[in-house]
Amino acid sequence: MNKKVWYSIALIAIVAIGAIAGTYAYFTATRTTSANRFAAGTLDLNVASNGNALEPFVIENMGNNANISGTKTWTIKNTGSLPGRLLVRLQNVVNTENGCNDQEKAADPTCEQPGKEGNLGNVVTLKVALDGQDKVASTLATDQQTKIGTDWAALEPIVLQAGEERTITTHWAADENSYGNEVQGDGVQFDMNFRLIQLINGEAPSNL
Repeated sequence: MNKKVWYSIALIAIVAIGAIAGTYAYFTATRTTSANRFAAGTLDLNVASNGNALEPFVIENMGNNANISGTKTWTIKNTGSLPGRLLVRLQNVVNTENGCNDQEKAADPTCEQPGKEGNLGNVVTLKVALDGQDKVASTLATDQQTKIGTDWAALEPIVLQAGEERTITTHWAADENSYGNEVQGDGVQFDMNFRLIQLINGEAPSNL
């Protein structure tokens, strides 16, 4: 066998080996899952007092009793399937003047000015209790509207699990020595607002 023949045979063998190496297969296994289902949980609340989450108040016409006072209680229930943080705040606080007689004018010379706010809210203090324990308090002055909500949000988070109930009670009062004729005819109104905020990884959003 001469060299030329040998080189040709060697070349054919190398090509054949390459062809064999390029034809092997990968084994695979496949499974497809079916009936996948994604369901969102729910978050809802029930306010037992008339079933309203936004409860209006109007305090006016003191009558013969010099002490302005009252109380109201709600049962708050998480009727959803997820835990939520309970928040309480005041909204729509409005102090009305409702006219200005001579006696009130003597005590408050500005009472007839257009757009003048009433003074009653300045002397009425509102306390909010959870399960019978006072948590936050503020006057009902218009410029103090956010105080109840801000102070409540600063408390240790109050979490309602699914189906859990808590009791919220409000007390409002003005001692007879805290005001005079400047509140004659005045009124104050406001809304109590209750909210549940969903917890994510055990925490509620920071922008409450």
